[in-house]
Amino acid sequence: MNLAWILALSVALGADAFSLALAIGLVGVGKRMTLRLSLLVAVFHVFMPLGGLFLGQTLGIFLGHLARGIGSLVLLWLGGRMIFHVWRPEAEYIPLSEARPALNRKQLPTGVSLSGIGMYALAASVSLDALSVGFSLGTVDSRIGLTVLVMGTVAGIMMGSGLVLGRYVGSWLGKRAEVVGGFVLVIIGLRMLLG
Repeated sequence: MNLAWILALSVALGADAFSLALAIGLVGVGKRMTLRLSLLVAVFHVFMPLGGLFLGQTLGIFLGHLARGIGSLVLLWLGGRMIFHVWRPEAEYIPLSEARPALNRKQLPTGVSLSGIGMYALAASVSLDALSVGFSLGTVDSRIGLTVLVMGTVAGIMMGSGLVLGRYVGSWLGKRAEVVGGFVLVIIGLRMLLG
């Protein structure tokens, strides 16, 4: 897999982090928290795919070409799920009378924390797709070190950018980024399956 495909895959994976960061950015976070969250997401986007890569490579040894097909199907499923999630969200609707005061106070929803374990849970949640994609990449010949470093760097940059941009553009950009990310995963999955 060449660098252009690795970058495209990294951006697609970073779309989840970017979308979530835009939503958190609406509330407003400080520079220190932006840096901490960005670094944490970057680290998770390095280590989660590593686990998946090694699992995928191990399966590739035992299953041969069948493992490549399985890896392709995983990418197609993830991309389709991202696209479907945007067009058919499972959102709770809050009456405007309740939502407006919460936005004016610039508070996170109840149960969402950006301290302690909450930060780790957030980073892990946006990195789960990276674990699955790592599995898919492990079934094809890829440069592991370069791949995971690019994934981590791109995810960290997208998280930080999303937190900063969230203050200005909010949810308008988030869903569009997730759709683009989904389509990129589908294209890469098709390329792996057919090529």
